[in-house]
Amino acid sequence: MFITKLESLRGIAALMVAVSHCLIVFSVDQNEMIWATSLQDAKGTQAFLTRLLLVPFNGGAAVTIFFVLSGYVLGLSLDRKSKNIRSYFAFYIKRIFRIYPAYIVCLTFIILSIALFHTYTKYPNTSVWFQAWYQTDITFENAMANYALLETNLNQVAWTLKVELIISLLFPFAYLVNRNVGTKLNVIFLFLLVIVSFLAGIMPFGNLYFLYGFVFYIGLLLPPLIEKLNLYVGQGAWSTIFIVSIACLLCSRSLFSSSNLFCAVLIEAIFAALIVAILADEKTNLFLSRILDFEIVRKLGRYSYSFYIYHFIILYWLAYSLLLFVSPEITSSYPLLLGVILAIISVTISYYVAMLSYFGVERPMIKYGAVTAEKIAGFAKKSHEQVGLIQK
Repeated sequence: MFITKLESLRGIAALMVAVSHCLIVFSVDQNEMIWATSLQDAKGTQAFLTRLLLVPFNGGAAVTIFFVLSGYVLGLSLDRKSKNIRSYFAFYIKRIFRIYPAYIVCLTFIILSIALFHTYTKYPNTSVWFQAWYQTDITFENAMANYALLETNLNQVAWTLKVELIISLLFPFAYLVNRNVGTKLNVIFLFLLVIVSFLAGIMPFGNLYFLYGFVFYIGLLLPPLIEKLNLYVGQGAWSTIFIVSIACLLCSRSLFSSSNLFCAVLIEAIFAALIVAILADEKTNLFLSRILDFEIVRKLGRYSYSFYIYHFIILYWLAYSLLLFVSPEITSSYPLLLGVILAIISVTISYYVAMLSYFGVERPMIKYGAVTAEKIAGFAKKSHEQVGLIQK
């Protein structure tokens, strides 16, 4: 079941990530970590306005939306398949072809452009985040590790792809649990995943990749949740819930310190799930939801994966080029304006690059992955049947 609004929501989330990166290229009012500063602690008009813009353009909340959407959509895709090992093997094949081809092409572009044209310079009035990128030459070992997603230091957003792949390995098991046990056991399983996420945030062995496991599972829980919400929530309340959910989703990271990521992600996941549920079931017709039907937003949703993975390197080169020609006095005086200009230019370029990537790489590889998965599944079925005949 294809739901247009959810594809558009993915595009909006990708746009949120892109703009948030543009706003943190420069230090603002001598603040080199504006994203980690609370609104009340932002000193200076530009710092306050930048931090305020980082509420709607909240990259962290956008990532949580991605993961809830993945859990929901992947669960629906498995609902349409037979419950056997061949279907789950086909699922793995499709995920690889969905994630890797466009990523490999993008990473190759990053490696070549950095290797051929980049010289690291620590520019004044730039953020700690911007200064951290590409300080050393890219080695062959580092490049190969990034291709395999063992390391993710060459593309800002690649860590989320690594999370997607790790969760994809475990997803069929989580799906079987979700679809074959009752509500109480599902709640217990979700609670255990939340505990794992909490421990990942406080223990020395904690890992970012364990933090988001429960977020995918919340997405898996949405189909029965939508049915229950329809029983208990009146028609007139949906629009209010939708608006409140958006506000809570966007404000979550403003309520907690950067060291308390678990609580922020937990709140984001709950309200992202409500937003996805409402949009999936067409429960509101507010302007905020009708935006998702705009043609440009639908196209952005369609190209969102390529847009997401290409935007960072496009932004980096635009900022790098800008810093070659703009004086430190200007970057110190107008960091917010420069960030907005970078956002307009980088988002526009990334949109058209993403369109080329979608039609040239993504869509052909998705189709090829589906065909390959079916062939392998069919071969496995024939082999299984032949073994059965021999045993008889």
